[in-house]
Amino acid sequence: MSWGRWPILQIALDYTSLDEAVRIAERISEINDIWLEAGTPLIKSEGIKAVKRLRELFPDKFIVADLKIADAGKVESELAAKAGADMVTVLGTSATETIQEVVETCREFGIKVMVDLMDLPDPLEHAEKFTQLGADALVYHVGYGKQRSGLRAVNFMEPIKELAARLKIPLAVAGGIRIGEAGELVRAGCKIIIVGKAVTKTEKPELATRLLLEEIKSASKKL
Repeated sequence: MSWGRWPILQIALDYTSLDEAVRIAERISEINDIWLEAGTPLIKSEGIKAVKRLRELFPDKFIVADLKIADAGKVESELAAKAGADMVTVLGTSATETIQEVVETCREFGIKVMVDLMDLPDPLEHAEKFTQLGADALVYHVGYGKQRSGLRAVNFMEPIKELAARLKIPLAVAGGIRIGEAGELVRAGCKIIIVGKAVTKTEKPELATRLLLEEIKSASKKL
């Protein structure tokens, strides 16, 4: 497991086709210091078998199941753990009891929990609560809806910096991140940089991945 080797680059495989996701994953799987994410669209389209397939093909990779759990915390996190996930995501807008269920189940199976702060009106207000509940990481996430209106993660640098400074657990960031922006987010305090299209929609995903890794590693050395 590569947990703790910060910064980490997480590649979101947000496809609806497992074959497409695997095709990209195969091209970048030999690169160190990256995590593979079974994206929410992929899991909804192909089911939990998407996680299982990634685990079978890439046994040495850290696999994130981006379930965005909203309810049935025990059932859904157990499904992901048994399929081979190293970490699952749960929505911060979920009931406290649901988040507790996810944490307890993931502890039972020895995997991690990331709480997604998307659409919370004041992420700072909730960060301490999620930490106390046992979250291993939080993600500041600018979703597709906001991206379609022109907003991306880099438009929220001040709240990201403030959140990272206060947290005692790693902060991830996601939302339209491009090459040339990842280093800035590392300097803001983010430990996990989550990218999708910047890698998966390019003709040379291997090159894009290496450029992003070089950028975040270089930024971390200057901290």
